[in-house]
Amino acid sequence: LKVQAQIQGEEIRVTGKARDDLQSVMALVRGGDLGQPFQFKNFRD
Repeated sequence: LKVQAQIQGEEIRVTGKARDDLQSVMALVRGGDLGQPFQFKNFRD
């Protein structure tokens, strides 16, 4: 995966050129037992 993550206060921003890479990151976060609620926003078409 070619993505970059930035911590911005209480948010983690993940950026990347390929939509498939970003969707893969979202799937990993959803599938992991991280003990925190996650929201995904600002996902552009």
